[in-house]
Amino acid sequence: MSEAALESGDNAAVRRVEVNLRGLPEWLIRKYLAEIGASAADTPELPQMRAEGWTVSWTTRRVPIAGSSGLGLTQFEIVFEGDADLLPEVEERFMKKAQRGGG
Repeated sequence: MSEAALESGDNAAVRRVEVNLRGLPEWLIRKYLAEIGASAADTPELPQMRAEGWTVSWTTRRVPIAGSSGLGLTQFEIVFEGDADLLPEVEERFMKKAQRGGG
């Protein structure tokens, strides 16, 4: 995970948080984001969801499983951007949903 603080044109602090996840299907990521208030706002270039004060977008790539010959997982590179005061709570609520126990 990485974080960066940015300044927007209206002097409001904007934060950017990047999270990498593996092992979740995209439909479940979308469901979790909808449960915390986001709605679909996809663009032709990028899957995206928005809520008041924040947006989230993601890209995917195939990553190999260590020690396997050809097996891999889809890794989601998720980027949250929005109000610096609001974003930590949004990220925390999403990550609580996204962290699932093994089984």
